[in-house]
Amino acid sequence: MKFLFYIFLSIIPQTIYSQLNAICVYKISPVEENFEIKKNDDETVKNTKLLLIKAFQVAQDFEYVLKFNQIESISHIDESMINEGIKNKSLYPIAEAMVGKGIYYQNMETKIKLRQVETMGSLFLINDAMIYNWKITNERKKIGDYNCIKAVKDCNSCDMPDEVWFTTDIPVPFGPLGYSGLPGLIIEVKRNGSVLQLKKITYTKEKVKINKPVKGKEITMDVYNEMISTSRLNAKKFEN
Repeated sequence: MKFLFYIFLSIIPQTIYSQLNAICVYKISPVEENFEIKKNDDETVKNTKLLLIKAFQVAQDFEYVLKFNQIESISHIDESMINEGIKNKSLYPIAEAMVGKGIYYQNMETKIKLRQVETMGSLFLINDAMIYNWKITNERKKIGDYNCIKAVKDCNSCDMPDEVWFTTDIPVPFGPLGYSGLPGLIIEVKRNGSVLQLKKITYTKEKVKINKPVKGKEITMDVYNEMISTSRLNAKKFEN
C-alpha cells in the first residue's frame, strides 16, 4: 500500500507541471441570431449581414493557437494553416478581424501585456495594462469535457460586455486574445457576435518556448484606441 502511495505522490508533480505547458487550438463560430436577416432590415443592413456571413465561412477554417508555460502566454491565428489563396481573397481581412488580428503576449512575472498588430500600413507594439476587471457569475455549463464558470468584463460603458467561460480543471490564468486573470484556463470567449471555443489541448513535458514580440512602434492601448477612433471618424466624414 505504501508503495502505491509513493507512486501516486511521484505522479502528482509531473501532472501539475505538464498542465502548465500546453498548446491550445480554438475555432470560431457565429452567434446565429446576430446575423439573421429580418423583415425590417434595410438593404444596407442586409448586405452587411450577408458580407459578414461570407466572412465567417472563411474564418471558420482558421485555427487560433494559444501557447503557455508557467509564466508566459502567446496567442494568434496560425498563419501556417491558411491557404495562400484564402489570404488573397477580399474577405480575408474581415475574417481575420473577426477571429482576432495580431499577436497577444503576456508575462505574469514581469506584468507585461503586449499586442503586436499591423494597422493602417504600420506595425505597432501596444503596451496594455494588466488589469483584471472580471465579474465571476454563478452560471455553470459543461463545454466538452470541462466544467466551466461564466465571467464577464465589468464595464459600465459597454453595451454588451465580453463574456468568457473558464475552467478550474486547468488551473492557469491564461486565455486567447489576451484575456487572462481568472483562476483557470479560458475555454470560450463570446464577443462581437462570435464565439471562440477551445477544440484541442496538447500538454507537453518540455517547457513551451514563447518568443516575446519586439518589433513595431511602441504605444499604449489608450493612444492606439484614440488613433483608431480618429481614423473611423475621418472615414465617416469622407463618406459624407
